[in-house]
Amino acid sequence: MIIMNSVCQSDTAWDLPIYLQLYQFKMILVMVRNTLFLVLGIMLGVRLTDIIGYLKLWRDNDLRSSEKAALLKYPVATEEHLAIWLKREVRILCLVLTMPSSHSTKAARVNRTWGARCNKLIFMSTETDPHLNILKMNISESRKNLYAKVRLGMAHVHKHYLNEYDWFLKADDDTYIVMENLRLFLYPYDPESSVYFGCRFKAWFSHGYMSGGGGYVLSRDALRRLNLFALNSTTTCKLNGDSEDLQIGHCLQDVGVIAGDTRDFQGHHRFLPISPYKVIPFIDIGSWTDTYFFHKPNRSDCCSPSAISFHYVKDIEFEFFEFFLYHLRVFGVHRVQRALPSRLGFHQMNERLQHWAQQVTDNK
Repeated sequence: MIIMNSVCQSDTAWDLPIYLQLYQFKMILVMVRNTLFLVLGIMLGVRLTDIIGYLKLWRDNDLRSSEKAALLKYPVATEEHLAIWLKREVRILCLVLTMPSSHSTKAARVNRTWGARCNKLIFMSTETDPHLNILKMNISESRKNLYAKVRLGMAHVHKHYLNEYDWFLKADDDTYIVMENLRLFLYPYDPESSVYFGCRFKAWFSHGYMSGGGGYVLSRDALRRLNLFALNSTTTCKLNGDSEDLQIGHCLQDVGVIAGDTRDFQGHHRFLPISPYKVIPFIDIGSWTDTYFFHKPNRSDCCSPSAISFHYVKDIEFEFFEFFLYHLRVFGVHRVQRALPSRLGFHQMNERLQHWAQQVTDNK
């Protein structure tokens, strides 16, 4: 019995450490398993997050593509929807010449009417105003300094906003712009092409220039060329006594920017450097514009149904434009749904630029 008890005691003494070792080994396996599952769970979670993000991006892109395809190909979207979409697609920064005495009148009306439809609106003046977004210029107010003001304005937007917008419009505080028609007109054209648009006037240089009062719009590349190669040059773009619009036009031609044609298919001008009273019922014969137009105007009626701008707009006339364009609805008058024009490809755009570059005035 003594011998057997001693043997049993000996077996127990040997079994206890083995049990503890096995238990410790089991716990280690459990920890390894849990750690492995944790790592795998984290990795799977990260990959699932990536996949979900990719699927969301794919879905959003697919929705945008579907939306764009629907807008471009099918007449399911109203013109109001197209105009809202175009505001995101064709981004326009507006630069408007004004002066302190016009802040509360002309500039204020621009600010609350067509200027509110710009993607960004900046007034060029010599004094600030709490009610207007003004780029203050340390220069005296006079007509001979308009060119200097526009140069400063162009330099400012080139430095701060070049890549945020596609097109850069310059207008006066007595100009009225139909922004929706401007975006519709610009939509087919690449903002990285060297072109600018407006009402084209004749000049002593071949391309002519765009009327400043009627407004002109520069592509992103035109603004880039103007600032990098023209305004920084001591020979190409000097300050002189010529009018602002003529000097800008000469500068742009010297750096390879093409003056585009903005007339419609019937030869009607879309940018008009005169008051609507001067074009209704048709453009007057014998007015000062007769000797300025690069292209002889179509005098069969007033102007293009897709007109973009008018000049010499008096204060109260801003409200007339707003009411008749955006509020008046004529019962029973059916308006045909218009589709967006096609975007021009690289070769098509180059062909168009070459055609415009070779145009000569027909208004002798």
